[in-house]
Amino acid sequence: MLDICIRCPSKDCEKSKIETFDFCQYGVAFYNTGSIIKKKEESVTLRHISHNLRHELNKVLQTIVAEASLIDPNVSTKRIDLDNPASKIVGATVIIDQFIEMIAGVNEFHPSSHYSANLDKKTNLIKILDKYSKVFSLIVNTRRSKNINFNFEVDKKTDITFASHIIEYIISIMIDNIWKYSIDGSTATVSSIKINTSDINLKFINISRPILDSEMIFEKGFQSRNDSEGFGYGLYWAQVLVQYYNELSKRDSDLLELTHEQNLLENEQAKQTFIIRNLRS
Repeated sequence: MLDICIRCPSKDCEKSKIETFDFCQYGVAFYNTGSIIKKKEESVTLRHISHNLRHELNKVLQTIVAEASLIDPNVSTKRIDLDNPASKIVGATVIIDQFIEMIAGVNEFHPSSHYSANLDKKTNLIKILDKYSKVFSLIVNTRRSKNINFNFEVDKKTDITFASHIIEYIISIMIDNIWKYSIDGSTATVSSIKINTSDINLKFINISRPILDSEMIFEKGFQSRNDSEGFGYGLYWAQVLVQYYNELSKRDSDLLELTHEQNLLENEQAKQTFIIRNLRS
């Protein structure tokens, strides 16, 4: 029963699905834990909101992709063609889905969640890089970089062979970071370096304005400038995803790592280098 809630004789909230945040017909927000109905008029977590956003918008996004497929049967959420209007529509749905997922944070990637399934599913690395370099180019405003060139020094046959869903999320954060902070018209380079028979290091290099307090770049809420977009959680979430990846891999050594280094250049510019180390390929 809702605490101090006597306005509704039908108690439809008690018939709601377990672990569901919703509003009753009287506008009262509630959350069904399975054992109790909690009144949530004062505050609701972003995670609960994101769950419901994803639930409500999933069919809408599927409809958009399906309609785009009628325009061009070859469109795909895995590969974006910026010269194809139908493909750009699909790319926009990928961005929406990505941002809803970011609202939820990394809770969705906990080893106990459904994301721990299909850990050995192979995904081609160059396809992921190509996809997100193009997807995030679709976001245009006054505070994002323009005309970034990407140079991929990655073998086309390189596959991600473990927890590719987590690695793809980390890579998307890295690419989005490049589009947010690079100098207009600069070149970003992504290269893979084989370090043994099964692992590679994946290096992201871009040119930006110098980052003050760069040693705090992975801290929750850190933003490199006052007009930065978002909440400053992306790189923090990437580090937490690295932790979850290592819990899933159960390795004693050669753990996945995400590192950053800044080198100051002339004309108030700096080279930013992020490296994902010990990525299983």
